[in-house]
Amino acid sequence: MKKIFLIFAALFALSSLTWTQTSARRGFIDGFDESKYKETTVSEDKKNCEEVFTGKIKQLDGQRLKTKCHIRMIDNLEFTLVFYGDGERFPITWFDVDYFPDEMPLFTPLEIYYHHEAYYHKYYKEWYYRNVLDGWRVLDEIRFVGQKYIATDALKIRKSPSLSAEQVGRLSKDERATVIEVGEKVTIDGIESAWVKVRAKDGTEGWCFAGYLTDGTEYREKPWTSKE
Repeated sequence: MKKIFLIFAALFALSSLTWTQTSARRGFIDGFDESKYKETTVSEDKKNCEEVFTGKIKQLDGQRLKTKCHIRMIDNLEFTLVFYGDGERFPITWFDVDYFPDEMPLFTPLEIYYHHEAYYHKYYKEWYYRNVLDGWRVLDEIRFVGQKYIATDALKIRKSPSLSAEQVGRLSKDERATVIEVGEKVTIDGIESAWVKVRAKDGTEGWCFAGYLTDGTEYREKPWTSKE
């Protein structure tokens, strides 16, 4: 019952938004001001939001943030847009998704702009928050600097971006590594992606092929290259 109440409360709030789709690769609410948004990662933001329920943060209302992620799915039953970024799942409640062009496929890399709406429910005597989407733009990057990715198989870390380069480390399957630099786009094993410099959990730094790194999306998908 509580879940149903929260969904409809979010739908009511979102129904008042007016959207302007300025091109096939971006869309924003009317009156959007990018300068008000602070860059974050999905992991960092989720950590802050979880502290609402521990009493460490009493109010998230009005926080305006932007983060890089991939759109994973649109769940019509739960009225939710699901994104993945930094190896984390990131849902946003929606009312009307007409602001996304029909031709834009899932797994498209995006930078999304959103804000928190937080409120205290007197009946349940708990704090709640919801993420409200304010804008988005399509990115051409294959992987994002500063974010964590998961190895889909055992993956060699090399001294330089080349299959013939010396091996300096190794990622185990399902191990996470942070991308610290994105290099040249290449095709390996029939997968189009890029060489990326990563930092493993043991501190090892080196290059590996991003075609075998995922943030929860289908890593073999090519970025969407629609025309403006």
